[in-house]
Amino acid sequence: MPWCGFSFRPILLIWLAIFFVYNVQGQGRPSNGPVRKDIFSVGVGTQHGFIFAHSEAVENTKGSNPTGIEGILSWQRNDSATWSLCNCFPRKGLLLAYYDYDNKVLGKSITGAYFLEPTYRLSKGSFFAFKGAAGISYLTNPFDSVRNPRNQSYSTHVSAYLLLGVGVWFRVGGQWWLNPSVNYQHESNGGLREPNKGINWPTAGIALSYQPQAATYYAGQRIKERTWTRRPLRWDAILFGIARRDLDERGQSRRLPLVGVGVQAAKQVGRISNITLGVEGYRDEELRMELLKDSIDVPPVKAGLQAGHEFILGRFLFTQQVGVYIYDKTPYFDRLYHRWGVQYRMGRVGVGFNLKAHKQVADFADLRVSYSFKQ
Repeated sequence: MPWCGFSFRPILLIWLAIFFVYNVQGQGRPSNGPVRKDIFSVGVGTQHGFIFAHSEAVENTKGSNPTGIEGILSWQRNDSATWSLCNCFPRKGLLLAYYDYDNKVLGKSITGAYFLEPTYRLSKGSFFAFKGAAGISYLTNPFDSVRNPRNQSYSTHVSAYLLLGVGVWFRVGGQWWLNPSVNYQHESNGGLREPNKGINWPTAGIALSYQPQAATYYAGQRIKERTWTRRPLRWDAILFGIARRDLDERGQSRRLPLVGVGVQAAKQVGRISNITLGVEGYRDEELRMELLKDSIDVPPVKAGLQAGHEFILGRFLFTQQVGVYIYDKTPYFDRLYHRWGVQYRMGRVGVGFNLKAHKQVADFADLRVSYSFKQ
């Protein structure tokens, strides 16, 4: 039933970084400060680390030390509107990486990813940064029952790629920068095909970056606003669902629906923060088939009460919630769960996706539509 046994703490921070920066400029109101062009740079780097064997099924990858090389294209915001919101200089760009996993079972990979990296000034020539990246990887040696039966980490050539990292930037010349960093990286196919335990590998590395045009970074005072204190309570009616993949009695793939509804209240408590309280319920046909296989006669229906937080990032909301089941007769998970999501808002209507997990194990991701009204 679950996707794969890896920690979702990195996923939270990755999406926080991505959606915090993606629309950060839209949050800042115009100021009298100068508007500057984005700073373009090109870089190369290398990473080296170790495989994190997170379950017994992937113990055969323990002790491997992946090494990668990467090419980086980036554009960094450098304007008063962005500075007024976060006192930072968000960098976005493209990452192309090649990894040798130092393990015949895992093989090698080529990755293309989009990254976002808020950077915070430490001094005139140094910055602290954290990075989130998401993309696609091509892996050379997936599971095969004949040729590679020991690979329990991935079973498709193409997998999703995620990265969370922190680093420091040092100017080493007028247009040259060094960027040492540490990263947590993950690849899996999202449950499209089993086995799918995923590859998890922490790394440390260094990159050298060149700015064709040396730039002077904007410096100014952050604009303080408290208009959010007068905003009313927001109520959301939510419809969500997904077609889950399952195998029938003949081993053929099929799609089974999961459909749910929810109601939520949100109150703004800071410039970019809401607190939330809500209730949801859903019916899961994939869960029903699992119950039938195990001869368990209970309904495939769950309902939960959940509280959490939203980052308000322009038109985007990044959500984190902790929930407890108020109705669940199934035996597969404990009563507590957590949700991470992203929503794009168009007036009263919001669209997005959300991931539900129990501890370190993902249950499912859903697509959702919401309608909002104010009290």
